[in-house]
Amino acid sequence: MSRPRAEQPQRRRDFRLYWLAGVTDRLGTHAAELTLVLLVLTAGGNPALAGLVGTVALTVPTVLGPVAGVLADRWSRKHLMLCSAAVAFTAFGVLTSAVFLDRITLPLLFAVTAVESAAGAVYAAAARGAIRAVLPPDDPSGAVAALQARDQGAALLGPFLGGVLYQLARWAPFAANTLSYAGTALCVRAIRTELSPPGGTDRTKSFRDSAREGLSFLWHQPFLRFALLWGAGVNAVFTAAYYFVLIAARTHGASPASVGLMLSLASGCGLAGALVTPWLLRRVSARRLVVGCSLAMVVLVAPLGAVRSVWAYGALFGAALFVGPVLSVLFQTRAIALVPPELQGRTGAALESAVNAVQLLAPVTAGLLTALLTPVAVGLLLAALLLALAGYAHRGRRHLDDQPPAPVPTPVSQGD
Repeated sequence: MSRPRAEQPQRRRDFRLYWLAGVTDRLGTHAAELTLVLLVLTAGGNPALAGLVGTVALTVPTVLGPVAGVLADRWSRKHLMLCSAAVAFTAFGVLTSAVFLDRITLPLLFAVTAVESAAGAVYAAAARGAIRAVLPPDDPSGAVAALQARDQGAALLGPFLGGVLYQLARWAPFAANTLSYAGTALCVRAIRTELSPPGGTDRTKSFRDSAREGLSFLWHQPFLRFALLWGAGVNAVFTAAYYFVLIAARTHGASPASVGLMLSLASGCGLAGALVTPWLLRRVSARRLVVGCSLAMVVLVAPLGAVRSVWAYGALFGAALFVGPVLSVLFQTRAIALVPPELQGRTGAALESAVNAVQLLAPVTAGLLTALLTPVAVGLLLAALLLALAGYAHRGRRHLDDQPPAPVPTPVSQGD
């Protein structure tokens, strides 16, 4: 038993590096994504093309996610993370040079977006596969909450950082994103824990059989199937609610600055929710949290169509975002413990792709609903969908006790 205790400080150190690699990557990405849209308009594109850039950034990882998941379970996850960071570094380095030299073209912008999104899909799959290896065994839920807070914080600060840098120099946010990939690679390189499955994986299986194995495991585990369907539904409704709030606030005369500030404050509520999640998980049972948070979302989304003040939108949407991280951490912690190490990449990528695929339809759905229905009706419809999902959560809460999470094993170190 002395060896696991001796390796716990290394696990904590490597988790900090894993956390830092992620926050560096996400800060740079969030700083560049908003200014990339502005750059499309500067290069002669119309608003439709600017929106298409965002669609490409979402579609590429959604399509490539399952493939990336198989790669993450067949090859060295650390090497995949390093190679992905190197590819993204090169792509944004080229874009930064083009912006600096004032040689921007629309094909270049779309190519860089596609390449970075593909590299990001591979990095994300490998990182999801590696997370179980670096989670501190004494507090996995707290560690997952820290990762959730990291993502919320990057989403909150990244766009502001990108806007400031863009004001200083048009190429600055893209240079910052380029450097962020270098920082990510350095953090990953410093991790000493073995990130790939113990004993390696069976590469004699065909690529298709490997992908099918991950999907079969996901669908035949009651909790994972429940998390997939419930999570995809809730994320789709919340994405639609996000765009509905944007449209409604602007329709009622809110300025772009006030809308941006409102969304930043709402993101701050999500960060606060992630920070208090470990405290809640220690004091409230998983069953009560799932049902209670599901019902809270219904109560908070229903009035969105009836309010008119931008700050009322922010308060309601922010409170809903405060609740979200609690369930996200709960589900992620249990899924990480339930999935075998050799299937982490495939199952995680399948879950992510399924959620993203549903979310792709949410923005256009929100626009259609806003055009066809009154704001009150849209708010009530979104709340009704959440109520149906709350009912599903109530019926599926038994799956929280079907298979209690197994302890996270301590992997051996790798020599670098």
